[in-house]
Amino acid sequence: MIYTYKVDGLVYELTVSSSNSIYLAIIGGASSTYQPEYDPFDWDYMPCVTADIGNTRYPITVLRTALRRVVHWIGRTRPPMFSFSAETEKRRKIYRRVARNLAQKFPYQLVEDGSVFYFYRRKLSTEVQ
Repeated sequence: MIYTYKVDGLVYELTVSSSNSIYLAIIGGASSTYQPEYDPFDWDYMPCVTADIGNTRYPITVLRTALRRVVHWIGRTRPPMFSFSAETEKRRKIYRRVARNLAQKFPYQLVEDGSVFYFYRRKLSTEVQ
């Protein structure tokens, strides 16, 4: 899944990889925080910035828009597992709160390993005793 949206002149991309890892990055727009590094030898490389997302003028809007799309994706696809990671300590605190909220909302077991948050689908008991 790839979802692109715009907030305050910056273009964000929310991506879910084939291994169900979730990434949020700035891929374009006009801002001093968007300073991608280009590789002149890699023509297929799409420059993006993942470290400066929290430095935008509307970080709550950026996060809420991404979170709504993630919740929709989880509800629609019901993946067996998924993960996302935080690059900074400040972002880790926010992501930890988001992760706990997702674990309460959906039947997933949350495991935090360093800066990575893993979600594993819980088996629901269908036996009636």
